[in-house]
Amino acid sequence: MKNLGKLLIVTAVVACVSIPAFSTTFSLNPSQLQSFYEVYENPASSNTNLFPVQALANGAKYKGDINMNGSGWSQIQIGANFWGQPYGGAQFDNPTLSALGLSSLSGFDKFSEVIENQNENAWKYNLFFNVGYTDWGETNYYVQNTWTEIAAGGSQVMTLDFSNAQVYGGAYSGDWKDLNTIGFNWDHISSIGLNIGADVPLGADKEDYTFETKVSPVPEPATLLLLGFGLLAVGLVLRKQQ
Repeated sequence: MKNLGKLLIVTAVVACVSIPAFSTTFSLNPSQLQSFYEVYENPASSNTNLFPVQALANGAKYKGDINMNGSGWSQIQIGANFWGQPYGGAQFDNPTLSALGLSSLSGFDKFSEVIENQNENAWKYNLFFNVGYTDWGETNYYVQNTWTEIAAGGSQVMTLDFSNAQVYGGAYSGDWKDLNTIGFNWDHISSIGLNIGADVPLGADKEDYTFETKVSPVPEPATLLLLGFGLLAVGLVLRKQQ
């Protein structure tokens, strides 16, 4: 009887760990995050740059300077695009969206990442994507969620909710829309990633232009729920054996 109980325990735990979770929230995996590069900056400046991306066990660390020695609102866009082309760089120098498995958001209703600000000052963040192949005569739409400030050392789950997001392109100029009412071709994603920005320079001494940010996937809630059920099953089996 004890051996049967042990078998049930092992089976319950294995099932809870191995059953895939169903989720409609898209989150970039560590390999994708580690392959990102600089795709846009505003203002355009040789004093904005992304340092080599640091691979972490569960994501990536991005570090760089934004509008060094300048002032006012400034931002950098980190991600990947259809052509694999970095900002101001030659074509095909970096992975394309299709090579990274990022050319489609079909079937999802949210885009989320865990963002941790590892700088000593607050920075602002949002998630973005572009959809529409202009070479095919499609309208290009740029989509983002609201800018959110994360305090020094703080961490937050950032979410771009497809039911209410800011859209530029076509008839829209920063309008907040339910994306499913616009008629996107969700299989034609042309760029995706995150934005980092602030009114630079930062800090009490007004000398900070350098961001340090860790980005990692959002844990799947269904997986955590299944694990909880598994632990409950283990507890019930142990109780019956007493």
